[in-house]
Amino acid sequence: MHAIDPILQLGERQHGLVLAAEARAAGLTRAGLRHRVRTGQLQPVGARVLRVAGAPRSDRQGVLAAVLDASPGAFACGPTAAALWDVPGFRLSPVHVVRPRGVTGRRTGVADVLHAMGGLRSAHVTVLDRVPIVRPEVVVLHLCASEHPARAERALDDLWRRRLLSGRSLRRTLDEVAVRGRGGVRLLRELLEQRGDDYVPPASNLEHRFEAVLERAGEPPMRRQVDSGGDHWVGRVDFRDARLPLIVEVQSEHYHSALVDREHDARRLAALREAGFVVVEVTEEQVWHRPAEVVEAVRSARRALSSPLVLAPGLVVPTTNPGARTGRDNLPA
Repeated sequence: MHAIDPILQLGERQHGLVLAAEARAAGLTRAGLRHRVRTGQLQPVGARVLRVAGAPRSDRQGVLAAVLDASPGAFACGPTAAALWDVPGFRLSPVHVVRPRGVTGRRTGVADVLHAMGGLRSAHVTVLDRVPIVRPEVVVLHLCASEHPARAERALDDLWRRRLLSGRSLRRTLDEVAVRGRGGVRLLRELLEQRGDDYVPPASNLEHRFEAVLERAGEPPMRRQVDSGGDHWVGRVDFRDARLPLIVEVQSEHYHSALVDREHDARRLAALREAGFVVVEVTEEQVWHRPAEVVEAVRSARRALSSPLVLAPGLVVPTTNPGARTGRDNLPA
């Protein structure tokens, strides 16, 4: 081989993979390509993809091989794309690949699941870690068509929380790719209607579980991640009632077990109570394993705050004087 081999340079940029057409375009003749394959310098992966000998094998290399073998306009999609975007609970394999509708005559033996989709534009795709991939908005649409609704919803919230998509970007993508009969469109529209453009997704699965516990019990939902305090800002709380001066803090074992965390929490919660809030603390174990206790704690606090005279440790809130220590902020919620 030459000191500077263009074929090896191609492989270095593509997880050790080279398209046969790229090798020809780089100056390698058909005879030269056959020679490299025969001597083991290049190893066939699919009908159109070759692996440079010695290149480390990886899951991402397998995904890219499937994408490159499908067609020049193919992209990782569905659960595979979700895994590439680091959505919890998804794996790279089996490898899902989408390509433009109209090239279905080209066979590929590398992709495990091959999809065809019309209407994809450059704004709907990108390259992530050297792998052509659909953007998060299209990922969610595919998941709404192929996965359990709750699983698709969790993926949506995870991508939204990390600001990889938004309500506006999802609506725009739907307007561009939604056609009659396309799978996932109805569910995605429903999820968007439930959220709105200013939606704040759960910061964790624990918060998502708390919301589900309240919903199944028929309790009104609470606002999530709200800046709160009295005359001065105290902090952002996990959940806050939309009508009553009630805060619920969900204490994670991971983040609240250290002594310094407990001391910080104690000061913070004392400041919130001093500002006029009733603060209910529930543990991670209760949320996951004893949800009835969580529901009862929230219900009891709501009943107490809705009574004519509210008595709570260190707090008196007379309902006849709604301006007196009701726990309302001086900050926009």
